[in-house]
Amino acid sequence: MVGKLVLVGTPLGNREDLSDRARRTLLEADLLLCEDTRSPQRLLPERELPERVSCFVGNEHARVGLLLERLGAGQTVAFVSEAGLPVWSDPGRLLVAAAVEAGFEIDVIPGPTAGTCALAASGFVAEGARFLGFIARAGKRRDAALEQLVGEAGAVVIYEAGNRTPALLRDLSKRVGERRVLVARELSKLHQEFLRGTASELAERVTEPLRGEVTVVIEGRADESNEDDPSEQAARAVLDVMLDPALKPRARAKALAALTGLDARELYSRLRP
Repeated sequence: MVGKLVLVGTPLGNREDLSDRARRTLLEADLLLCEDTRSPQRLLPERELPERVSCFVGNEHARVGLLLERLGAGQTVAFVSEAGLPVWSDPGRLLVAAAVEAGFEIDVIPGPTAGTCALAASGFVAEGARFLGFIARAGKRRDAALEQLVGEAGAVVIYEAGNRTPALLRDLSKRVGERRVLVARELSKLHQEFLRGTASELAERVTEPLRGEVTVVIEGRADESNEDDPSEQAARAVLDVMLDPALKPRARAKALAALTGLDARELYSRLRP
């Protein structure tokens, strides 16, 4: 028998978001490593669950030996975050790295993540988005993380505690004040709330600590013409030829053929009156 480590994505707050596959995995695993051992029982209060052992940031390194021992015995070990997908600003990376290094199989049961849920609700362009997770609370590391936002073309996703959200918005207003921001609070829970506006507007509105978990999505910088982009250069060159009033149809067709690789005679047949 070959052991397997399964990362189980769990609901952010609404128990109905637990998938059938995740439910079955929690019930059938030989061992549950849990960021909070109470979490699986809250999801499945009516079921008898397998053995549960705590595995959080402070003791994850100490659980690697137990993990490898159980995998070596051919068991299936499931790791469960308190909420959301393991590894994404949650424990689990050390477990995965150790299992991979030892040659064991890894599987992932997809589940909700606050970052992707908030990004989807933001209405901002998702391509090129960057996930920063929790940034430093103060000092040079915080300044460096926030300075990255200035040049980011894609949206940026940050996790923050509710009580520190006003300070984050004040810092954002100083750097990207006119960019749009979404503050998503208590995603999927009873008191879910979306606050929208520019960074400056939200810094003025949100002056008191917020309750619960918060995900902040910052819009990327406005698109700017990239004159170094070969595709844009080619498109501009074609446009210049098409709009040049001095070119006759035959000369225009010849110039377009040189730019596009198309047959000049075919182009001429389309261009002539």
